[in-house]
Amino acid sequence: MPSSPSSSATFADFVLTAKSRSVRDALAKLLYLTDFRFIGIWRFQDGKANAAVHFDREDPSAISAVEVSQNATYCCYVRESGEPFKTPHALVDERLNAHPAKSAVASYVGVPIMDSNGAIVGTLCHYDLVPRDVAQVDTKLMLLVASYLTLNDLVPPYPTAK
Repeated sequence: MPSSPSSSATFADFVLTAKSRSVRDALAKLLYLTDFRFIGIWRFQDGKANAAVHFDREDPSAISAVEVSQNATYCCYVRESGEPFKTPHALVDERLNAHPAKSAVASYVGVPIMDSNGAIVGTLCHYDLVPRDVAQVDTKLMLLVASYLTLNDLVPPYPTAK
């Protein structure tokens, strides 16, 4: 269950929007509860990572991201641990000293997305090119949303090249 009445209402709004409009529109509503620039569902495949669903606050018409090595995203920490991962400022986060994205993606909050067998197939994440306060993201709500997406078969497959 959500952690508070406000997150219960937010989750209900997410579900309604996902059902009546789209998962992308529902994720956008979650994004607008924060000051992060991006939200997405990132998938892993063959050593790569790409956004199966992507929303950019500054360019809402952008529907895709750039495919990268799965180890070039902070999603790799979620994938390896099976736990949420957060960084408010990558340049000062010692855990990221050798990470290839640290000079490009400054802030990140991600949670695992699992398939019906419990294998991690991707992440649901907020991220930005500038430092952000990660406390503004309700991680318990994100975990609930990730579970909802899996249980309702709403996690899109890895994006195909166009």
